[in-house]
Amino acid sequence: MKKIQVLIKPQCDAEIQNQFVMKFGAQCEFTFHGKETEDAIVAAEVMIGEPGESELQKAENLRWLQLTWAGVDKYTKMKAFPTGVTLTNASGAFGKIISEYVIGNIIMLYRGLPNYWKNKQKHLWVQNKSSETIYGKNILILGTGDIGRNIAHRMKAFETHVTGIKRTAVPGHSQQMKEFDEVYDLTALDQQLQKADIVIGCLPGTPETKGLLNYERLHSMKKAAILVNVGRGSLIQTEALLKVLEEGHLKGVILDVFETEPLPETSLLWNMENVLITPHIAGPSFGGNAEVQDMIWNICMENLERYLNGKELKNIVRLKDGY
Repeated sequence: MKKIQVLIKPQCDAEIQNQFVMKFGAQCEFTFHGKETEDAIVAAEVMIGEPGESELQKAENLRWLQLTWAGVDKYTKMKAFPTGVTLTNASGAFGKIISEYVIGNIIMLYRGLPNYWKNKQKHLWVQNKSSETIYGKNILILGTGDIGRNIAHRMKAFETHVTGIKRTAVPGHSQQMKEFDEVYDLTALDQQLQKADIVIGCLPGTPETKGLLNYERLHSMKKAAILVNVGRGSLIQTEALLKVLEEGHLKGVILDVFETEPLPETSLLWNMENVLITPHIAGPSFGGNAEVQDMIWNICMENLERYLNGKELKNIVRLKDGY
């Protein structure tokens, strides 16, 4: 029986390589990172990783592309994504670590911890006059996928009221949405923004979500609200956010993603005292966190087993929907 050609683009150590070979070597022939050639790209029926558009055009035998990312907009926006190729992502690997990032940074803002760090450098013993808590707050999470559900689950420990917004119609409060007290579609966004103490963006990057949080919507939020974005930078209109902040609106903003990345050195966001900025690291993968890396490889291996056994793959991306 002719073996299936599998190209694994991300760097993986000898242990992971051995796992692939031991589990699937009878049916697959693997080409690992560092050994890929143009012939290997052409021959690959299965590819794991994030190839460029030019590589995809050469991969004439490709039937399935498994990403090691959760975000898929690089591929859904491609003009020439190959027809007949199934695209899957690594959704499920990042929810836990991103939820820790979100909650940790909200607590940091509420307790004024950045000020204490600055005071430490100056050897100053100065207490903040006030602090807040997450307990009892109204939380609005934009996006009810793996990341949104993980954040919602952990927010419930603070006795909060958690509302979810998803892009498509909600047929009812299904078991899949058990982490939320309420779930609405986008038609309820304007109403729910006005009620929220904390708004967290986890939506995928699609034409429908681009610029969704414009000036009017940002200004409709409570003046003391906190805004977090860990989904896609295109969700928030940067100029609109700057205008709202310059007007003294919003208690604080936590941004890990931006319309333009890297965030330009000239951006006024850098100078905003109540804005926390991180360089797209809320959900680190390869080289960033060992547990997340293991989860990514487990997803890839489970899906490869499904592929070889003719079962439906997990995390299939609907290209026309953008996620």
